Amino acid sequence: MKKVIFCFLLALILAGGIISCTRSTTGAAAPIKIGMIFPFSGPNADQGVFNRQGAQLAADKINSAGGIKSLGGRKLEVLFYDNQSSSDVSRQVAERLLAEHPDVIAAHGASASAFVLPMLASFEKAQVPFLTAQTSQTITGQGYEYAFAFAAQSPQFAATQVAMLEWLNQTYNLGMTKVGIIYEDSEWGLTNSQAARNEIGKSRTLSLAYDQKYQASSSDLSALIVGLMNAGCDAVFPTSYTQDAKLIFNTMVQYKYSPLIIGGGAGFLYPVFAQDLGDLVDGVLSVASHNYDAKTIRDNPQFAKTGEEYEARFKEIMPEQGVSAFNAVYLVAQALEKTGSTDTTELRDAIRELTITSLTPGGNLNFDNTGWNQNGVAVMIQWQRDQDGVFRPHSVFPPSEATVDFQLTDMLKERAK
Repeated sequence: MKKVIFCFLLALILAGGIISCTRSTTGAAAPIKIGMIFPFSGPNADQGVFNRQGAQLAADKINSAGGIKSLGGRKLEVLFYDNQSSSDVSRQVAERLLAEHPDVIAAHGASASAFVLPMLASFEKAQVPFLTAQTSQTITGQGYEYAFAFAAQSPQFAATQVAMLEWLNQTYNLGMTKVGIIYEDSEWGLTNSQAARNEIGKSRTLSLAYDQKYQASSSDLSALIVGLMNAGCDAVFPTSYTQDAKLIFNTMVQYKYSPLIIGGGAGFLYPVFAQDLGDLVDGVLSVASHNYDAKTIRDNPQFAKTGEEYEARFKEIMPEQGVSAFNAVYLVAQALEKTGSTDTTELRDAIRELTITSLTPGGNLNFDNTGWNQNGVAVMIQWQRDQDGVFRPHSVFPPSEATVDFQLTDMLKERAK
């Protein structure tokens, strides 16, 4: 009843009239609507493209296989909304989605934790499940009953970065002990950096030598690089999106500074990062919440070729956010099959009870009472050149999710001597 009243009032305000707000099926052929709120304009627009492609691939595969069988074969329809890379717009767009499509049964978004947080109250009030792969613990820490985070969170990202560096030191005797963290001034950057401080502080062999935030989409980050160099950092954990990731890397090249970079995800995982850097991307490491060739995926015949299917269709590698968007649609579809209903409260309960293997590393899902998947595992990817000459991100750590061997770069070979 609350859902109906909310949608009625919201539609009345935004549309100036009454819009039907039932969330039950209106006919055997009616499509089942899933909302997708991502940046399709602004500085984060590339992420919108990846998510749209991943979500559409999943919906098309499910529809071509007969749709949602427990609902008579009804097909999925994915609705894409642009948050313009803005936290304020994200909230407005969430409300517009709910008003324009009162029969939407679930939503996914939104490429950054800062974009997700303003939307949660709207979906909670409308009683519509909202799924995300963003990493901030704040998302599932506010008591919302309709919010689900199915990926690893910031503390796991940082723990994997530290574990990777310690493993490299132990395995190859690299002696890298001074770590620098640089991060954009955003919810994502702040939570990632705090997690990194905590994990480095726990290490017996590593020390935090440099710690500095910066404004996203900066035109000059040379002060950061000079600061890292002066602090003697031989390893750097950057939290950056595409534009800043490339600028950081290119500035390091300009200064002839070659620390081990272990990226915090996002910009270090996207196709354009490899395209712009060319051969320089060879061996670059980054942590990720999803990767198309993680062992969880490769070991499941249903998903094993998803990365190849994406690349064949969209003519680029399947990045992290393409995988997570595919996964969000798949999870909603499995919950629909389980409950056989489009009632959003029943769907919420079905999502919470899912115990399947999905495209999220870590094995079977296990949502706790906050809506977080406790089995999510962060994976470490390394850009490697494949036999066809194309650089792709491959899962190399932890051993439970690795599908290829770590490749020692020339710089690390020198240190290993």
